[in-house]
Amino acid sequence: MFFRKEFPTFRNAAERAIALNPMDGDPAALLGHMMAFAGDWERGCILAEQARGLNPNHPGWYWFPSFFDAYRKKDYRGALDVAFKINMPGFWRTNLALAAAYGQLGEREAAENALKDLLAPRSEFVTGAREELAKWWEPELVEHLIEGLRNAGLET
Repeated sequence: MFFRKEFPTFRNAAERAIALNPMDGDPAALLGHMMAFAGDWERGCILAEQARGLNPNHPGWYWFPSFFDAYRKKDYRGALDVAFKINMPGFWRTNLALAAAYGQLGEREAAENALKDLLAPRSEFVTGAREELAKWWEPELVEHLIEGLRNAGLET
C-alpha cells in the first residue's frame, strides 16, 4: 500500500498494526518512517520518538523521520544535528542525508565527501537518484533533496 502510494489505506493498516503491539519499537519506528514519508509528518515523527523511548539502545535509523522533517522545513543545521545521531556511516540514506544537508548549508567539502560515500557502493544513484527517492518521498521533498545533492556536487 505504501509503495503503491495508497496512503489512506496504508495509514489505516499501520495504525492497526501499532495498536496490536504497541510495545514493539521496530514496527512502530518503521511505520513511523512510512507515515512521515507519506506526508503525515507529525504522526510519523511521534511514532519514531515513541519507538526510541521503548528501546534506549535503538538503532540509528529510528532518527530518519526527524532528520527529513527538519530538512523539509529547511532547518538544515537542525537536520545535520539529527543526522549525527543516526551513526550509520555505511548506510546509503545516512550519506544521502549528510550530503543534502551539507550541500544546503554550503559546506562544500563535507558535502562532497558524503556524496562520495553515497556513490561509492551505489554508482547507479547518479542516474537513478530521482527514481530511487520517489519510492520513499513525495515529489516536493524529492526535488528538495535533489537540490541539496546538486549543491553537494551530484550531476543529475
